[in-house]
Amino acid sequence: MDKQLTKEQIEELEKQLSCPSGEMGTEVGKNMNESNIGMTLNTIEFLELQNGHQVLELGHGNCGHLDEVLNAGKYMKYFGLEISETMMHEAKNNNQNQEAEFNLYDGINIPFPDNSFNRTFSVNTIYFWANREKLMQEIERTLKPGGICILTYANKDFMKNLPFVGEKFRLYDPKDLEELVSITDLQMIQTLQKEEQVKSKAGEPVLRTYSMTKLRKP
Repeated sequence: MDKQLTKEQIEELEKQLSCPSGEMGTEVGKNMNESNIGMTLNTIEFLELQNGHQVLELGHGNCGHLDEVLNAGKYMKYFGLEISETMMHEAKNNNQNQEAEFNLYDGINIPFPDNSFNRTFSVNTIYFWANREKLMQEIERTLKPGGICILTYANKDFMKNLPFVGEKFRLYDPKDLEELVSITDLQMIQTLQKEEQVKSKAGEPVLRTYSMTKLRKP
């Protein structure tokens, strides 16, 4: 991408990051997969997946990382939910004939029964949750007892200085997430702090700091 983004380009990028659509959304999804892959792979490792697990991901993008999930054990089943129709179709096209289902949802209500999943995870979506309290309760509802959820997010101090971060973003640090989780019975087990060298959405090299928070349903 051009390093000198106009105000209009920045606003459009912010919109696309929250819900990619159309041709630009496809390109943004590709760039997000590349820039987020380190965060995503570390999250998958932190999930401690086991044979036969039912795994839910919220906001999977083009899901270029599906093999890493399915290869973590035998008889795995992956379910992906997206608010972006563009990303849902990209994920389906990229992952045909896999043990995976991709569906749209409203970003609030998880369309699965209680106690459905052994593991749930989401990378770089929490900034955009339209009703964060309700979605957190839905994560709790659909996790099996003893199930694990990992939420991975770039830290507030890093995000607040990025040019494309505006009103569509709600930023977090571990304390902010702890306050959100407190409305549920989910237990905060551990938060890992990571950093990595990446290119920003404007093409500039930056040192990104991020957190991976592990939650458990009693």
